[in-house]
Amino acid sequence: MVFLSKHSPITIPDIGVAELIFENRNNIPDDKPILLDAHSTRVITFGQFKQNVLQFAAGLQDHCDFQPGDVLAICAPNKVDYPVALLGAIAAGGTVSPANPAYTVKELTHQLSLAKAKVILCGQENVQVVLEAAEKCGLKKTNIFVFGEEAVQGVQPYSQVLLFGRRLPAPVKISNPSDQLSYMCFSSGTTGLSKGVMSTHANINSGILQTDTVLAPHMRASKDRILGVIPFFHIFGLVVNVHMSLFWGLPMTVMSKFDLPLFCNVVQTNKISFSCLVPPILVLLAKHPIVDQYDLSSLRTVVSGAAPLSSDLANDVRTRLPHCRVIQGYGLTETSPVVTIGDLNHPVEGSSGILVPNMSVKIVNEEGQEVGTNERGELWCKGPNIMKGYINNPEATADCLDAEGYFHTGDIAIVDEQGNFSIVDRIKELIKYKGFQVPPAELEGILLTSPMVADCAVIGVYDAAQATELPRAYVVLQPATQQSPVVAKELIDYVSTKVVQYKRLRGGIRFVDAVPKSPSGKLLRRVIKDWVKDEEKITRTEAKL
Repeated sequence: MVFLSKHSPITIPDIGVAELIFENRNNIPDDKPILLDAHSTRVITFGQFKQNVLQFAAGLQDHCDFQPGDVLAICAPNKVDYPVALLGAIAAGGTVSPANPAYTVKELTHQLSLAKAKVILCGQENVQVVLEAAEKCGLKKTNIFVFGEEAVQGVQPYSQVLLFGRRLPAPVKISNPSDQLSYMCFSSGTTGLSKGVMSTHANINSGILQTDTVLAPHMRASKDRILGVIPFFHIFGLVVNVHMSLFWGLPMTVMSKFDLPLFCNVVQTNKISFSCLVPPILVLLAKHPIVDQYDLSSLRTVVSGAAPLSSDLANDVRTRLPHCRVIQGYGLTETSPVVTIGDLNHPVEGSSGILVPNMSVKIVNEEGQEVGTNERGELWCKGPNIMKGYINNPEATADCLDAEGYFHTGDIAIVDEQGNFSIVDRIKELIKYKGFQVPPAELEGILLTSPMVADCAVIGVYDAAQATELPRAYVVLQPATQQSPVVAKELIDYVSTKVVQYKRLRGGIRFVDAVPKSPSGKLLRRVIKDWVKDEEKITRTEAKL
C-alpha cells in the first residue's frame, strides 16, 4: 500500500537554491533586519545579506579560483554571518559541506577528503584542528579563512579578504538543479565513519517549499521572530532554520550554542515566536526551575526534530508553556530534511505529523510486505527531496535507494487512519529480548515521565547466560534525587507497571552524569555500548586475578 500526501502537489522551480532565495517571493524589504547576533548588537539586513553573499561569491572566485562544482567546507559553531558563507558559495555555483566544529582531526580529515573541499571557513575556536586536517588533505593555508575580525594563527578573517572587491551581479545560474549538488552534509550513522549525503539544488528547494506549504499559513510576516540555536551544520538547522528564515524574511537571532539562561533571555528580550528545537532542550524547558524566572509567552510555535519526541514530554512543555504549540517533524539528512510535519491546527500527541507535499511512502514489514494503517514496518520514502546518493559510496547508496526511487529509512513507523505518522524506533536499535522486539525509545519516553529523571537512554546488553539481549537504562537523575539502589528499583518498577512483561528493564539501571548525544540531540547509543564493552573487559580482567 502506498500512502500519499494529503497536501496538493507543489511545483519545484528549475533553479538553484540561491536563485530561489534571491527571487524574494515574500517581498522582503532590503532594510529589514534578517540576521541578529544573540551575543552582540550585530545586525544584518536583508539587503546587506544579499550584497555580502554576492561579494563572498566573487571573493571565492578571485582569491581561491573557486569554480562551479568546487566545495567550501564550513567548520564552525553557529555565527550570525554563517548564512552569508552558505549562500555565498552556492551563489558562486559551488557546493557547501558543513562540518561539526567539535570534530577531531581524524573526523574532519575524513569529511574534507571525501568532499574534496577546496576552501575551508572555520571558527576561531577550532583553527588548530582545521589547520591539521587541512595539512593532511593537502589543502593550502591561503584557502583557509576564519569567522570574526582578527587573524588566528595566520588564518585571515574571510571578511577582510573575500568581501573587499567586486560582487557578482546575481547568483550563478544552475543549469541542472536536479543533478548539481548544493550541500553535502554528513550523516551521523550508528557505526563507522559518517557518509557524505549529496543533496542537489532541487532537493533543497523541495525541502524549503514543502516546509513552507505546511508552516507558512501560521507565520506572521510582520510579527514573527525566529531563534536559531540548533546547529547550522545539521540539515534540520540548515534548512528549517536558516533557509526558512531567509525565504520567509523573518528575523533570526543566532546563538552559537545552547545555553538555557541565554536561550530564555533571548526569547524574552527579542520576543521570539518560533524555534526549531530538539528533545533534550524541551526536557529543560519542561523541568528546569530557571525557566520560571523568564517571560516566554511570545514563544508560540516549536518544531521538534532530530530525535523522537514523546507525547508525555510534549504535554509537559505545553503545561509549563500553555501559549506554545509543540509539533514534531520527521526527516533525515537524506530527505533534505522533511518527510512529515505536525499539523498546527490539529496536532496529534506522539505523532510526527502528516506527509509534506509531493511525498509518497510505503511501510514494509520484516517479510518485505507492504502493510497498511496501524501496522509496524520500515518507512520507505519517495519524493523530490530524496538525496542523489552518498558521495563515493555506491554500495551504501544501493543499499538504501531502490529501483523505484524509494529511500529505505531504517526507521520503523506506524500510520493511523488520518495519515498521522509515528516513528517508533530504528531497525538497528531495536532490542531483541527472547525473540520479542523492544523499542528503546518507548522505554526512554516512559522514564522521562518520572519526576526523578532528567534524561536517559536505553540499550540492549547481551546476557550470555540467557542468550538474549536485556534492556538496560542509563539515567541522569534530577538534582534533588540521590543515586541509590532504592531509586534504581523504584524506576525499574515504575517502567514495569507501564509495559508488557518482555519490555521490562531486566538489564537494570546505571546512573550517569550525562547521556552522550550529538550536537543535533541524537542519542549516541554506540558510545554507551562502548561503555559496556569497557566494563566487560574490566570484569574479565578482574576475574582472572
